[in-house]
Amino acid sequence: MITTVEVQPGEEVTLQCTNTSNHQTQADWFKVVNQTKPTCVSSMFGSRGSASFCDGFQNGKFIMSSNITFVFLQIKEVNLSDVGLYFCGFYTNKHTVISDAVELRIQGKLVG
Repeated sequence: MITTVEVQPGEEVTLQCTNTSNHQTQADWFKVVNQTKPTCVSSMFGSRGSASFCDGFQNGKFIMSSNITFVFLQIKEVNLSDVGLYFCGFYTNKHTVISDAVELRIQGKLVG
């Protein structure tokens, strides 16, 4: 299921996805823009781990966190370059299992 989130330019938004694993595991956020190949945003191991950010997402604008139930991706001062489809995955049984997907839009803007 894809959830759509619309924000005003300059606002902060927190995306969330359901933690599908019942044990400590690696969680990853990815982004797709205009149906291109997925780009790594960030990853972390377990709810107490520190997040690492992939190329292009290391500017302090993104914050990844988690608890037992959800994994979060906070985006500060959203602008058009942040628009796209975000989804998360969990490394389980030697495979990455995709969980939820969130389409981030800016109100009043048609992209793609």
